[in-house]
Amino acid sequence: MQKSIQPRGVKRVKRNLKFGFTLIELLVSVFIIALITGLFLADYHSINKRQKLIVAAQKMASDIKLAQQFSLGSKKHNGSTPSEGWGVYVNGSQDGSYIIFADNDGIGGYEYTAGLNEEFQTVNLPDGVVISSILVNGAPANEVNIVFLQPDPTTFINNDSAANAQIVLSNGNTTKTVKVNSLGLVDVN
Repeated sequence: MQKSIQPRGVKRVKRNLKFGFTLIELLVSVFIIALITGLFLADYHSINKRQKLIVAAQKMASDIKLAQQFSLGSKKHNGSTPSEGWGVYVNGSQDGSYIIFADNDGIGGYEYTAGLNEEFQTVNLPDGVVISSILVNGAPANEVNIVFLQPDPTTFINNDSAANAQIVLSNGNTTKTVKVNSLGLVDVN
């Protein structure tokens, strides 16, 4: 047998290779994964509630714009074009819904009248989202009628063509405000 030749002063190092992870490394990894998962799950519910509120506010703004488009397009309701336009009725005491309606009562008031077959659609807000307040010209109101009269279009907010309205939606923690001005512009803040 031949001896291996090693230079002087160099010691041969015996390699002791181990493959895999130690128990401590595995425990630390599992703890980090559990911590990240816990943080995500805790915040998920809050994100879901906030998203429901945003979607509800955007839907309400979209429905107000839909009533405006119905009025501009002279959309028929029950076979005839509404004489006093299309609108959206929001009642603060019915905090879970609002009504898209065809104002066809012919009495000159630009408002929703229950029982006269004016209702086009009742829109329910998602669970956990409520109408927390209504402001007309900055003053609190129990309800608001937003009516668009064709063909101009003229916007009437509680029978006033110079009024502005704010409908505040809330999920308990956060609020979103749907604003409608006298020109019929709709915005969500």
